[in-house]
Amino acid sequence: MADSSSSSLSSLLGDDERRTSPIPYRVKPLEYEPPIECKCKKKAAMWISWSDDNPGRRYLKCFKARDGGCDFIGWFEGPHHPFVQTLLIDLRDAVWSLKKQKASLRQAVAELVEKVEGLEDKVDELKEENARLDGFEGEKEYLEGKVERLEREKKLMRVLCAVLFVVAVFLRFG
Repeated sequence: MADSSSSSLSSLLGDDERRTSPIPYRVKPLEYEPPIECKCKKKAAMWISWSDDNPGRRYLKCFKARDGGCDFIGWFEGPHHPFVQTLLIDLRDAVWSLKKQKASLRQAVAELVEKVEGLEDKVDELKEENARLDGFEGEKEYLEGKVERLEREKKLMRVLCAVLFVVAVFLRFG
């Protein structure tokens, strides 16, 4: 079961997103007791694994492992029950999926805002053109209709932006 969710997750998320913790750490890596030293004789950092094999399981690693520290690594606690492990994988995948959806919605809102701003510019241009053509009544009526349609489209785009914003907020805090 973990293999199928893991392969579908690979297509959803890039490698960098898969390496991030789905939730913020409540305790910093060096804020645990009693201290456990690595081979460098420094306090080892405590991290949380989010791999399919060990989701939510805490482990210790040399704090400077990336900067030439030692190769110390060890589990802080034993493995989870298989049911809990599957549940943690599903929850991790759901959080990552929601984060991806949130990013997509933010992008969509930004694109709609840009489109609305472009429509506002078009409306302003048409209003200026309408003022210049004041003497041509037929063309003026045509342009007024066009301005009204653009105004309606602008209002619709604003409503869409508001809806997408509400959805993004709901996904973030809901």
